[in-house]
Amino acid sequence: MNSLTVAGFMSGTSMDGLDCCISHISIDSNEKLKYKIIAQKSFEFDSSLKAKIKKQIGQTDKFQINKINEYLGNKFLSLSKDFLLDHSFDCISLHGQTIHHKDKVRTIQVGSPLNMASFFRVPVIYNFRQRDIELGGNGAPLMPFLDWLIFKDSGKNILTLNLGGISNLSFIPEESNKEQVIGFDTGPGMCLIDQCVERFWSEDYDSNGKYSASGNVNALMLEYLLKTTPFIMQSIPKSTGREQFGKDFIDNVIKKFRNLKHSDILRTFIKFTSLSIKLNVEKFIPNKFEINELVVSGGGTLHPALMSDIEKDLDIPIVDIVDYGIESKFKESLLMAVLGYAKIKNIKSNMPSVTNSSRNIVLGDICEFK
Repeated sequence: MNSLTVAGFMSGTSMDGLDCCISHISIDSNEKLKYKIIAQKSFEFDSSLKAKIKKQIGQTDKFQINKINEYLGNKFLSLSKDFLLDHSFDCISLHGQTIHHKDKVRTIQVGSPLNMASFFRVPVIYNFRQRDIELGGNGAPLMPFLDWLIFKDSGKNILTLNLGGISNLSFIPEESNKEQVIGFDTGPGMCLIDQCVERFWSEDYDSNGKYSASGNVNALMLEYLLKTTPFIMQSIPKSTGREQFGKDFIDNVIKKFRNLKHSDILRTFIKFTSLSIKLNVEKFIPNKFEINELVVSGGGTLHPALMSDIEKDLDIPIVDIVDYGIESKFKESLLMAVLGYAKIKNIKSNMPSVTNSSRNIVLGDICEFK
């Protein structure tokens, strides 16, 4: 049979939890995607687990990597086991937690697939970025593959924006083929906002904008951020992560502008995030004024100030991905299910126009159960 039921798992740069989307998937010979979402659920990381992961960001020591790999593999299984036992599926697709990524050089995702493979006795597909890097690509972002499958026959010029910890864009021109798709990370999504809230108020995020609502954008801080963050205007292809927009970045800015109100610092980070997206659209997306829809997804869509800034700065009609039948929070885990399906069915799923790899290949490795 052409169809498979795949349990896709994603733990992103926000490091807030593990999202699972179980989907019935098929892709035909014309690369037409059909999917039916069977079940989905998020498993939150407690403060102890978040702290463990954050300590490993940028880690390259093999002993430490193996240690956190095994630990997270056990955690992923324990968090999701009861939920998965209520459903049937043909395979599992596990992205893992990215702790290190450098374009064209190395990428490390941790969370051993062996635990799930052994327990559920199904293949687990993992390690989706490495082969693209071996062919000279960036290995990221992965989302443009799903965006192209969903929107290539829409009859519209579609720009998608995924607001996770990092923001990434995909541009799918009307009646496009794979080679015309553009996709890249623009810079911060929610990562600076969340870290700022954690630093000042010891909370995980700015719930309903309660802390940023009283803040004002500081022009000097905004100018500083735009002038001293070269990634924003770096040429594509490009991808980034917590190594660049993590604790050191936050600490340096807060130290320089320590006399500002905390709410003003937060509000300025929000505006910087929106402007970094705007500048990338203007520089790298062709026919900016012919874009029919900006389709948004990710946790950042829930932040009122960020979405208000994006609406004003980009001036493009905004549509939530839920209008296309996908719950925003679970788009990335649906992506993983689709990539897992593509691996099993030997479908080439990297996007050389996005990553600059030398050719199309099938992404991922398979961990067989023992």
